[in-house]
Amino acid sequence: MDFLLSYLVLAEIYVLLGLSTNLLVGIVGIFSVSQAAVFGVGAYIVAFFLMNTSVSFLPALAVAAICCVVLNIVVTLPSLRVSGDYFVVTSFGIQLLATAVFTNWTGGTGGANGLPGIPPPDVFGIQLASNAQLALLTSIMAGLGCIAFWLLMRAPFGRLLRAIREDELAVAAAGKNVLRAKVSAAALAGAFAGVSGGLYATFLSFIDPSSFDLDASILLLTMVVVGGARTLAGSILGPFVLLALPQLLSLVEIPTTIAAAARQLVYGLLLIVFMLFRPQGLLGEKL
Repeated sequence: MDFLLSYLVLAEIYVLLGLSTNLLVGIVGIFSVSQAAVFGVGAYIVAFFLMNTSVSFLPALAVAAICCVVLNIVVTLPSLRVSGDYFVVTSFGIQLLATAVFTNWTGGTGGANGLPGIPPPDVFGIQLASNAQLALLTSIMAGLGCIAFWLLMRAPFGRLLRAIREDELAVAAAGKNVLRAKVSAAALAGAFAGVSGGLYATFLSFIDPSSFDLDASILLLTMVVVGGARTLAGSILGPFVLLALPQLLSLVEIPTTIAAAARQLVYGLLLIVFMLFRPQGLLGEKL
């Protein structure tokens, strides 16, 4: 039972991350490979407050979300000047820079050794220490994120974001403010990533740079592609499917020294297969 609850908590945290990545990559068309860096910032900020101050979980989570909103806007701004392959390279550099900071800033992040002993979240004075309590918290957070995404996609602003992805020049020629739309989408994506980072840190009670490196960003992209870009259902299904794969691989006798590499190989193969034979993903819109 504890295993299933742990799986549910982690999957729901990644649902929020999937919404963040899908909003940028699937809806707006900003192909960013640096969302794991924003995710990491949210995790380290919440960990810092809970371990070093008297600030409780919800205020710390709010600060992390605000910081990630600002960070994601700054990270996304280069997409207004460069696009396509050029922005992929730019976001790739941002991800590597963030990983280097996480690894070498021992005073703030614990360096490569990470931060152990992060306290569990507390809500209105109640400490949520059990997996059942954490599952309830992440279900509420993921539910609120899904409702926000659903409402956004059905609002005029959501249609504007889709139009920007299809033809940005035509949208600008129609008199729409493309800059404001992209910045707003990046802000919401940053809030999702910041909240998921805080939940991740308090759930595991330990974080290190390997959770927020380039491999983590590739995992997020794989979740969106497999689940289905541009849809809420795809953002939900992708994390549940991809997080179940390591458990299936554990049934195969693979040496522990190559287990991580085997997972990355499977993720890469999934990306290739889906892009070739089903680019819309399992539950995505037909392209």
